Amino acid sequence: MGSNQSNTTKVIGSTSEWVEFEDDWFSQGVSRYAYKGTFHGNARTEGERCVVKVYKDEYLVHLKDYAWKVDDRVYRKAREMAQLFNARYKPSTATEFVAPEFTKVDKRATFYFLGFIPFERNVKGKIAGTRDNVSNIIPANASIAVERFLEGDYVKYSSNTGYVNPDFPAPTLAAFSHFTYHASNGEFLVSDLQGVYNRQGFCLTDPAIQSGGSELNAHGPTDLGKYGIVKFFQTHNCNKLCKGLKKAKISKVTPGDKVVLDNVLQNMPSTQSSTTYTYQLNRKSGLPNDAVEHVQNNLTLDAVAECSETDEPGSDSNSDDQNENKWFKSLGGTIFRLWKLISWSR
Repeated sequence: MGSNQSNTTKVIGSTSEWVEFEDDWFSQGVSRYAYKGTFHGNARTEGERCVVKVYKDEYLVHLKDYAWKVDDRVYRKAREMAQLFNARYKPSTATEFVAPEFTKVDKRATFYFLGFIPFERNVKGKIAGTRDNVSNIIPANASIAVERFLEGDYVKYSSNTGYVNPDFPAPTLAAFSHFTYHASNGEFLVSDLQGVYNRQGFCLTDPAIQSGGSELNAHGPTDLGKYGIVKFFQTHNCNKLCKGLKKAKISKVTPGDKVVLDNVLQNMPSTQSSTTYTYQLNRKSGLPNDAVEHVQNNLTLDAVAECSETDEPGSDSNSDDQNENKWFKSLGGTIFRLWKLISWSR
């Protein structure tokens, strides 16, 4: 599978299953390194490929077990929403999220021996192209998430800042994100959709949840809160699956907060596929963190239905003039048809 698999995990949950994984990560985010691994200890999955995501030591220092627990909560909410979405729309291509299992690093072959002299193994460092001691990259007893390997071409369909992949627009997934805001009544929105498309449909991993509450980062470092929700609807194009779904509408914001909101939104990269982290909101906008958090705490978003089930996306279902005009046209057509029947009967 690549580099030497010298690392193992503790058993997963109450099962006998465990994982062996490589020395060198193939991808990394702000909080985890991703390694290729293999399942063992279970006849059903023996030898199958998986992905092991090791939480970085510097990330765990502050969050400890909260780090993996918040990720577990994000996955659970995303999976629940996917089940509701599939049940409601019954799309030809289902949407699902992988179900990670959480455990810890067990044995690490930390040393190799030259004669009788032990040397700590070198593995891929924190930056690509560098090497470091294994103990600095895969800490003893580190928390990890284990996911089954996704077969197919991996695609980043959307980001948490309004980006939509122009080569793979995936209207079903765009509608899914919109649906999560509607179904949660504005409490959150699932975004940052990535994964593979195969015979089962869309199989996704590493989603982000944008919180509609008063706290940034409530769902981990990719939770951009109300900024992420507003940005999503700024770039989202509704499709037929979005009929009847509520949208976020700013109902209360002070002039000062509006300046901060607009500044942050302008600096959220909707044309880039990369994931944005909460701490980057103030860095990219050049605003104090207190100002960014103040808007999250005080901005009021309402979940408002802007389209009815029978209206085309984008139509103004609240327009009395438009509805009245439709009624008169319908009435006029009925009268005309009755007049023709009476005329023919004579």
